[in-house]
Amino acid sequence: MSKRKLFLISLIVILIVASIGGGYWWTHRSTDDPSHQVYVDSTNISPAISTTKTFYQSFIAAYPQLKSAIDHDSEPNTYAVPGLIQTKTLRAGTKTVGKATDMDPQGLAITPKYLIISAYSRSKKYNSVLYFMDKKTGQYVKQIVLPTTSHVGGLAYDPISKRLWVATQRGLSQATLSAYNQATLAKASFKSSHQATKFDHVVALPNIPRSSFIAYHNNTLYTGYFSQASQGKFISYPLSTSGMPRLSSRSDVDLRGKHLYDSSYTTNKQLQGVTFYEGQILFSQSFGNAHSNLLTFDNDGQKTWLDFDHDDMLKSVALPPYMEQVAVDGSDLYVLFESGSSHYRSQKLSIHADRIIKLNLKTLLGQ
Repeated sequence: MSKRKLFLISLIVILIVASIGGGYWWTHRSTDDPSHQVYVDSTNISPAISTTKTFYQSFIAAYPQLKSAIDHDSEPNTYAVPGLIQTKTLRAGTKTVGKATDMDPQGLAITPKYLIISAYSRSKKYNSVLYFMDKKTGQYVKQIVLPTTSHVGGLAYDPISKRLWVATQRGLSQATLSAYNQATLAKASFKSSHQATKFDHVVALPNIPRSSFIAYHNNTLYTGYFSQASQGKFISYPLSTSGMPRLSSRSDVDLRGKHLYDSSYTTNKQLQGVTFYEGQILFSQSFGNAHSNLLTFDNDGQKTWLDFDHDDMLKSVALPPYMEQVAVDGSDLYVLFESGSSHYRSQKLSIHADRIIKLNLKTLLGQ
């Protein structure tokens, strides 16, 4: 091969690599600017308030003690929450497509491929939604519209049955857990159908008025309800071999694991989410514009007791206001906030978090 041909081939390879890298850089740059919103099927996918750089600067200025916990082992370290400016969904009680500007993020689940965020319309004029984001790149993937206007305060992903559970509600006083199977999650897309995706399962929870948060751990679903003024409830439901929650202590239901049982705890006030990490329960506690708190307890969820009077608390970590669900993946803690929604953007806060942040738990908890 002549030197000229070799030079031309090398030049072509360099240009191809440069175009790929430049394309990624330009795509990331163009979707990271809140002043130039990018929309996919009329749902915004750019951050609502800050660029990634500006957010980090504000976050570290407000919470310098958390700088070392910001996880930089693998990008992305934050995920801009889509739909905060505008979300294409259905008008409540109809099949008519509309554009909601009051979506409020609530729940968070992590799967091998996605980060999934639930959000509801504060005015209840529009159906609630699920946003799917690529776990590796942070890019927006798709959206599912739910057949409900529920608050959808929590999500839980069961990695064995590959089923996503959503905290929902029937009427004013009946908590329900609704679920999508793997096939539905893979196929459903509002952009393609412009229809709400029917749940594959809906389970009514006995004697619980509402379900404010939900989590999966060790073949068990955990749910609870939030209270502004008094203590709430934290309840566990072991899963059967079919992956469905056992709602009573019936002995004729085959459970999916050993040493699983129903339990109910009286909890602290103002809990918004729960997750588990190396024998500890982690709760997100938040209400109002003060700092949120991450509360850690020495309990793997299988003990029959949980002392919320601080005797059993291992640590309390201050985080930005309006923290919602928290989720653990390995040693990473993913934290969702609602302060980037339209309802809170005009409030004077230490920081408005229009994104999920990823923190290193070993550093955060001092391990």
